[in-house]
Amino acid sequence: MSEFRQDIVTKEWVLIAPSRSGRPNEFHTEEATPADLPEVLESCVFCPGSEAQTPAPIATYPSLGAWKIRVVPNKFGVLTLEQQVPKRDFYVRLPGIGSHEVIITRPHNRPVALLAVEDVDLMLQVYIDRINELEKHESVKYVHIIQNHGKLGGASLTHPHSQVFAMPFLGPHIQQELRGSSSHYDIFDQCLYCEILRHERSGKRRLIFETAHFVVICPFESKMAYQMRIMPKRHEANFNHITREERQDLAAVLKSSLRLLHDKLKNPSYNFYLHTMPFLRSKNVNHNEEAYHWHLVILPRINIWAGLELGTEIYVNTIPPEQAAEYLRGGST
Repeated sequence: MSEFRQDIVTKEWVLIAPSRSGRPNEFHTEEATPADLPEVLESCVFCPGSEAQTPAPIATYPSLGAWKIRVVPNKFGVLTLEQQVPKRDFYVRLPGIGSHEVIITRPHNRPVALLAVEDVDLMLQVYIDRINELEKHESVKYVHIIQNHGKLGGASLTHPHSQVFAMPFLGPHIQQELRGSSSHYDIFDQCLYCEILRHERSGKRRLIFETAHFVVICPFESKMAYQMRIMPKRHEANFNHITREERQDLAAVLKSSLRLLHDKLKNPSYNFYLHTMPFLRSKNVNHNEEAYHWHLVILPRINIWAGLELGTEIYVNTIPPEQAAEYLRGGST
C-alpha cells in the first residue's frame, strides 16, 4: 500500500508507492559507464596528456610531478567571480556572481567506487581546501559540491570529476534544512539530525552500515529508490571542520557506499552532494551551529520524474527505504 511520508526537517512530502516492477531484482538500470574503459583515453580532455585542453589549473595535487587531482575553472562555467552590474526591472535578477570549478581525478576508468581509498581521501581534502579558499571571497555565501556520474546523472563527460559551485546566496533546499533544524532546536534544545541518528541506529530498518565515525542510511523520506545519506556521528555543522581521522573514515565510507550501488545496481548513474553550514556573512540565515549537522546525499538516478513530481514537488519512490536498505545490506526482497 502506498504511503505519504514527510521529511522531518524540511517538511517536504514524498509518496512511497511500492510496485511489483520496483523490486530490486526486476530493476533494469542503464550502466553509467562502459566496463571496458581504458585508464587513459587519448581523446578525453580530462585525461593525463590533455592538460592543455582545459583552463590553467587552480591547484594540482601533488603540486609537483604526476598529478592525482587537478582543480580547474569550468571551461563552460555558469558563474564567475568577476564583478558585474546588477540589472533592475519588473523581475528580480542577480548577476551570476560566484565560481564554478571542476575537480578531476586521474584515472579515466575509475569512478569513486573503484578508486583507492587514499585517492578518495585526497579528493575529500581537496573539497575542504576549496571551501576554505572560496570562503575568502566576500561575494560567496555558500559552496555547493557535487558529483554527477553517468548520462542520467547529468554528466557531460565520462571522466570522473566533481564540481564546485561558489554561490552568492543559498538555494531553497539548504534554507529549508536550516530553518527546520533551527526551529526544532529552539523548541527542544536538541539537534534534529542527532535525533535522527539515534533513531535510525536504534531501529536499524533503514541502516545500511556504520563505522567508527559515520552512519549510512536510506532516509525515511527517500525521494529516490536506494537513496543514501551519510551522516557523521559527531555533531558538526561544517563539513570543512572534520578531523583527519574522520576524513579518512569518510573516504572509506563514501567508496563503500558507491561500490554497493556499482555492484548491486550494476553501476547506475547517480548524483551526490554535500550539505554544510553556509558562511557566517550570509544574511537572513539561521546560523545556529548547534542545530545543523552536515551530511552527504547520494541519489541513484533510476527513478523517472514526471508531471506529478515536477508540478507538486511530491516525489514518487517505488522502493521503500526499508526494502532498499535490506537489499544493500545483502538481504533479498
